[in-house]
Amino acid sequence: MAFKGVTILDIGSFAITALAGERGVNNTFAVKGQAVRQYEGFAEGKFFDEQDLEQAITEAVSDVSGVLGEQIGEIYVSVPGVFINLENKRYKISLGKPRRIKQKDVDSLLSEGKAKVEGDGYEVIGCSEIYFALDDNRRVVSPVGVVSSLLGGAITYYLCEREFTDKIRRILHRLKIKDVKFVFVGQAEGEYLLSREDREFPSLIIDVGYITSEITLHLGNGILAECCDDFGGGYLTYYMLRDFGLTVKDAELLKREINFAHSLSNRAVYSINSDEGELQFPCDKVNEIALDAVDGFAGFVTEFIEENASSFAENLRIYLTGGGLSYLRGIKSHLSARLGSQVEILTPKVPMHSRPDESSVFAMLSYALKDRERR
Repeated sequence: MAFKGVTILDIGSFAITALAGERGVNNTFAVKGQAVRQYEGFAEGKFFDEQDLEQAITEAVSDVSGVLGEQIGEIYVSVPGVFINLENKRYKISLGKPRRIKQKDVDSLLSEGKAKVEGDGYEVIGCSEIYFALDDNRRVVSPVGVVSSLLGGAITYYLCEREFTDKIRRILHRLKIKDVKFVFVGQAEGEYLLSREDREFPSLIIDVGYITSEITLHLGNGILAECCDDFGGGYLTYYMLRDFGLTVKDAELLKREINFAHSLSNRAVYSINSDEGELQFPCDKVNEIALDAVDGFAGFVTEFIEENASSFAENLRIYLTGGGLSYLRGIKSHLSARLGSQVEILTPKVPMHSRPDESSVFAMLSYALKDRERR
């Protein structure tokens, strides 16, 4: 039987993930094939090794294609925020006399500003609404079926660097995949990880990866602001390696022992089973190194909130996801104290895959399936 689902390609700062899936029972997912390849990653908007990037994509996509037993014709590609520019615009269109709004009217409004925001070096890969407005100044989530003589709205347009889209298209075209759809990963995560109720309030998603982290401020279905920082779980690994003279493997093991709620008595130690035997490290020293790094990042998040969300800080909901920090014991309480607001951890709603480091993959799968159903 031919595969009737979708295939996505998630481009993280540490790994490339290709996944093919279908809609399962009770609105869950049925994963038909998945392949993950680590690669050199990116920082400051540049891939460290483009040949390594192409090899990772080629191997991951080819593996999934082999599992499916057929050629992949269409693929959805996640775009990290470092390659994205947001344009928030307000538009309105006249409907003539008052009448019921149709979906084609919404589509016309959303496409109205596309040509106006697309600039040199960028292409518009999508848009979403923060809210819709009617002729009586009411703001609504869904205007279809409502009577009005005009339709307006605050629209977020997602512009991606052409250098990124051209690069990925070339790689995928060599694999004979001609239909490539790009999706800002922050948009997909907001639509999938946040409930409709959550999106009625300003919500901040902090997605911490291995090398880069992304912060997105959501309202409605749109994004008010976003930014990226070169920080992630890999930095903590490096600091363990640097300060204790460890191998990368042992530094990773030590990092995963960190507990910010741990008693910091001078006698408390973290133990790891190294190839050299059991190694012990003072908890206070390890925590001090990790906290310095995390607090520096927390300061970056605080500045973002002050610049973009100060007017509704009291109603702001803050969420942490991604594999960079979420697994650290005590991280939720520590960030809550640092940011002055309760921080919750977001995970995919998928049995056997409910880990924060899989949020972007299943957010992309959800987005792709919904887009296929709409079309």
